[in-house]
Amino acid sequence: YSCAYYRRENDSLETAQEQKLDHILNKLMLKPGERFLDIGCGWGALILRAAKKYGAVATGITLSKKQFEHVQNRIQAEGLQGRCTVELHDYRDLPDAGVFDKIASIGMFEHVGLKNLSTYFRKICSLLTDEGLVLNHGITTSDVDSHELGAGEFIDHYVFPDGELPHLTLALKEMSAAGLEVTDAESLRRHYARTCHEWANR
Repeated sequence: YSCAYYRRENDSLETAQEQKLDHILNKLMLKPGERFLDIGCGWGALILRAAKKYGAVATGITLSKKQFEHVQNRIQAEGLQGRCTVELHDYRDLPDAGVFDKIASIGMFEHVGLKNLSTYFRKICSLLTDEGLVLNHGITTSDVDSHELGAGEFIDHYVFPDGELPHLTLALKEMSAAGLEVTDAESLRRHYARTCHEWANR
């Protein structure tokens, strides 16, 4: 449930999804032995790739028992025990220890809520080492006042009922206020549009 990353016109959805994983991990400059955290790890693709291809010590957290069980099974099946773990709990319950070199949050902060953005980014900052990097990937609204989702009635009703999406400027403000220095911002809007077309075609 995240957009792929298309590098070429003829990329398949599968290729583009793998490219998205690598795009994230390359942006984080993930190196062997680094401690990597994926907040809201979903079905585990990112932590598995981080451990297997990049040699990181990867941890994923999720609130979904089904995802937790699925990721545990995949870790076992791929022989990544000791290099890759998944935990079933809320990101807010992680100890503030500054133990992670790199952190990713992909498609999760849409569910945090505007009033909780400060807590969310402060928590992430507290989990990072001094020279750590974080990549936050999420959907933002086109409404500069962050009052409307700006995504259309279908998404407002079926995808994000009662959802709250920040405008990019609000997200950047909350990141900065939490002590995170923003060094890069990238729009994946066209990648998401093409991904949605691919999903619909299937």
